[in-house]
Amino acid sequence: MKNRILFSILSIALLGIFTLTSIDVSAEAKDEPKGKSPVVTLSASNYESETSKGLVFVDFWAAWCGPCRRMAPILDEIATEYKDSVKIGKVNVDNYKKFSIDKGIQALPTIVVYKDGKEVDRIMGLVSKEKLVEVIKEYSAKKAN
Repeated sequence: MKNRILFSILSIALLGIFTLTSIDVSAEAKDEPKGKSPVVTLSASNYESETSKGLVFVDFWAAWCGPCRRMAPILDEIATEYKDSVKIGKVNVDNYKKFSIDKGIQALPTIVVYKDGKEVDRIMGLVSKEKLVEVIKEYSAKKAN
């Protein structure tokens, strides 16, 4: 009987936690970027074609990830200000769990940097706009192999 009561209390507590984490998700944490942002929503089916040309930052994120939500407006700014230099794509890891695991994503947020279809760098965790601009300048200056 004690186990049954304990299980019921634990179930209610977990339900409350899941409910709280799904409430009040900000606009930048939704699957589709809001407005006319140049950020591209990526999926398993369009990933290769979207990362095949030029410099591409792919942000692996989740709605429940606080640092991911803080990174979103920074990436929106980069996508707008540096649209001629870099493409920004986003993969919601909750929607593409196996795909994200296959890509070796172990922490959120993770930005995978591609140059002409080849992975050239990974940036894990919350980083500043200045750091991302440095990466853009570094890989824009390098010739593709």
